[in-house]
Amino acid sequence: MTGHISHNINWNDRYVQGTCNKKQIMMLKLQFIQNKQLKRLLEHGTYLTIIFVLVPAFVYFELVVVLPATVEEWSIPYFVHLACATFLLMNILGNMIYGMFTDTSIKGTVLDSENKENWTLCAVCECLRPPRAWHCNTCDICILKRDHHCTFFACCVGYYNHRYFMCFTFYIFVAMVYAFYYNVKFLAIYLKWNNGLVIGKFLFPLACFVIDFGDETVYVFLVEINFIVAMFTGFLFFYHFNNLLKGKVTPEIKHNSKEVTYNRGLKQNVIEVFGSRWYLVWLSPYFKSPLPGNGIEWNGEDKCK
Repeated sequence: MTGHISHNINWNDRYVQGTCNKKQIMMLKLQFIQNKQLKRLLEHGTYLTIIFVLVPAFVYFELVVVLPATVEEWSIPYFVHLACATFLLMNILGNMIYGMFTDTSIKGTVLDSENKENWTLCAVCECLRPPRAWHCNTCDICILKRDHHCTFFACCVGYYNHRYFMCFTFYIFVAMVYAFYYNVKFLAIYLKWNNGLVIGKFLFPLACFVIDFGDETVYVFLVEINFIVAMFTGFLFFYHFNNLLKGKVTPEIKHNSKEVTYNRGLKQNVIEVFGSRWYLVWLSPYFKSPLPGNGIEWNGEDKCK
């Protein structure tokens, strides 16, 4: 009788333990989904902030405040600067929008992996994926030739939108350097030494919003943001362009992949990203430039053989 009771207690304990484990797993999955959704919400919030707050603020500051103070209004140089600003803004926003809405995932792609090397299994998507495709936890899907997840685009940079990311970072860098030159000239005219107090506005810009909020504080803050964005996007562009010339994407650089290389030479590596009309994509995101492949078939050279 005692053994029978003990047997029932063991089964009850196992049932309770199994139920608790299932609940824990469900809670972990729910927490993971919520964290992922929160991350995506924050990224889309960043994207909308850039589009509707930072870009209009910088455009207004440069064209309405800085330009008339450094160049004579309605003169030929004035219109030249307006034309340059329009060209830069068109390329920045155009590449950003194209990069965001160009699907570079495996969704809707027929993947025939029979008798093909270097294909791997994605446990999340539950499918075989081609070489250079990696799963993105934020996008929740495998990305063809995935380079990285871009906060500016609120999506991954992969095979079909790599071109737009490169042009986007390039034109932001050019625009920030171009603007910084005239911003420094403007501050030299506008700012007053004020017994050295102006240095504090450069060192503690956010604190000055509370202590001494005014046009001068806002201008100093915008110029500092201008400098930081120029440094950041300059680093991004040169880092990724160097990878591009080597025929590699960021995961291959991080994992120091030396077994298989997809380096096809300088010109072919450029064409692989920017397409057959690579010389035109720098002028406008609206130029079509067909890519040589499909992001699925890769003929890598195995150095171990």
